[in-house]
Amino acid sequence: MKRIYFIAVFCLLVVGIVVGCSDWTEPESVSLPQTQFHSLTPQQEADLIKYKNSDHKIFFAWMNYSPATPSMQTRLRGIPDSLDIVSFFTGYVNNEQNRSDVKFLQEHRGTKVLLTMWPEHYFSTSGDGTNNLDSMKVYAKNLVDSIYAWGLDGFDLDYEPWFGGDAYTTEMMRTFIDVMSKYMGPKCDKAYQINGKHKLLVVDGQWLDKDYADRFDYFIGQAYNAGSEYSLNYRLDGKSQDYGKGFPNEKRIFCEWTSQVGNAFGHGGVSYQYKGKEIPSLWGMAHFSVDRGTAGCGAYVLQFAYAEGNHLNKPVPPNNYFYARQAIQIMNPAGGKKK
Repeated sequence: MKRIYFIAVFCLLVVGIVVGCSDWTEPESVSLPQTQFHSLTPQQEADLIKYKNSDHKIFFAWMNYSPATPSMQTRLRGIPDSLDIVSFFTGYVNNEQNRSDVKFLQEHRGTKVLLTMWPEHYFSTSGDGTNNLDSMKVYAKNLVDSIYAWGLDGFDLDYEPWFGGDAYTTEMMRTFIDVMSKYMGPKCDKAYQINGKHKLLVVDGQWLDKDYADRFDYFIGQAYNAGSEYSLNYRLDGKSQDYGKGFPNEKRIFCEWTSQVGNAFGHGGVSYQYKGKEIPSLWGMAHFSVDRGTAGCGAYVLQFAYAEGNHLNKPVPPNNYFYARQAIQIMNPAGGKKK
């Protein structure tokens, strides 16, 4: 993920987003509520929230922050109803529209909304070369306070030392996570849980400290341009490219950069070999989740797939997100029979 952050101001913190081929396959139609945000009945909403709270495969997405706008393409309300977790990866601005959209998703769709950040300038050393742990503790607590004040559902730590980002000492990373995990994640203090549930703490990009993996709910793998099961297995089986050290399969979510320029399937990703056929890599990750027992799959900068075409020439009305919807259906098909 490209770490580009806008500045969001809050009183507690300043922080800071078509061609055809006979081998291509088509998943079954989606039966989960997938219509635009305003059209669900109370019963459909209740069924959707029940589904979100059930044991199922997760779909995760990063979304760019956008200033207040009526366009459903850049607003959280426009995402697919059955998407489980969405994260502002370019910062959060505490304006009326964002507050309204976050609350709507939480209360009417059961969707969790996170904030993605990497506090680079706080992860620095003092003039004498020692780790500046005190300032990092202050930053972490202010970040926690803001997430709670904004009513968000948790935090996504973007850590990419092998992808061009800075690397930090184990002491610094653990100090930061010790503060964060007191208030969110599976190690969260009971005092900060509501009805036995905690805010989410996830990490994306890389995690190299296997002994601290249990502080996170999920590892979000940036498995961009994955062309086959072999490519994903290489990231999973403890080899040199295992970016999520210490995470079991059931806590891993692989994501594709579906909007990257030049992708063979556009907003479905690159060409992925699956059982002798070519399918979009996002669908390949969905199948992989079922076959290998990972937590799910997801997409980077989802909003670019808002109303684009698709290789099957299916209708593309507003709020379509065709490839994401089909990936969700592959992982969680109607009737409960996984493909």
